[in-house]
Amino acid sequence: MILNGATSQLLKTTNLKLGLALLSTVMLAACGGGDSSSSYSSPTLNLNTAVRSYVTGGYSTNAVISGDCQGTKIQNTAATYSGMTYAGLPALIGNETETDFLVPNSSPFCSAFYNSNGGQGQVEKIFWDPTTINLMTDGANPPNYVYSNLQPYPSAVTAGSKGTMSTYINYFGTSQAVTTGVLTWSIAADTSTTLLFNTVDEATFIATGKLAYTSTTTYRIANNTLKALFKVIEVYSGFTGGEGDFTITETYQ
Repeated sequence: MILNGATSQLLKTTNLKLGLALLSTVMLAACGGGDSSSSYSSPTLNLNTAVRSYVTGGYSTNAVISGDCQGTKIQNTAATYSGMTYAGLPALIGNETETDFLVPNSSPFCSAFYNSNGGQGQVEKIFWDPTTINLMTDGANPPNYVYSNLQPYPSAVTAGSKGTMSTYINYFGTSQAVTTGVLTWSIAADTSTTLLFNTVDEATFIATGKLAYTSTTTYRIANNTLKALFKVIEVYSGFTGGEGDFTITETYQ
C-alpha cells in the first residue's frame, strides 16, 4: 500500500517512492496465485481490519528485485504512533528505514530509485490518516504528495470487490505540481479462506498527460491480516530521464 505496498511515499526517485505505502506500500489487478479451483465460494473478509492491523502494527519486507533493475531491498516500517503532520494535523506516523543493494553497473535510474531512502541509516516518516488508514499529506513545504478524497476500506469484501483509496498531486518538493494520480484497490480470488488484495498507483504527467508510472502490489488477506507477495512497477521513459521504459518486479520473502 500503499500499502506498498503499498506504496514518501509510494514511488521514489531521489525522494519519491512507488507503492504505499505502504502502505507501497500500502499497490495484477486480476491475477495472482492461490487455488484456482471453482469448487468453493470465495470467502468474505474484513479488508478494513486487515489494513489497519498491517499499518498500525508495523511491517517488514525483504525483496528480491528483478527485471530492468536487479538486487535486493530490506524495508522496515515500525508500528505507528499518534502524532501530527508538519502542518499540525492529527496523524498516525510510522518510521521507515530501507536498505537497497543493487548489482554492479546498475543504470543511473535504478541507482536513483533504489537509494536506501537517500543514504544508509536514513529514516523516513510515513503519515497515515487515523480514520481511513490511507496515506495523508505530510504538510511539508515545499510539498511532495498532496492527497485528497481519502476513502475508508470496507469491512466486508469478496472476489470482485474494488474501490478507490485516494487521489493525489505530487510536487516533488517544488512549487509546481509534476504528476497527478489515483490509488485504487481490487480483490481477486485466492483460496477457500483467503483473498488477494491488489493496489494500483497510476501517475500521469500533468504537463503532457502521459503516463509516468504504474505500480501494482499484491497482498494476501487471511484472518484479518495482510502479507505482501510481490510488486510490479512499470516506469515510462518520461520518468526515467530518457533511459527508456523499465519493468521491475519486487518479490517479497
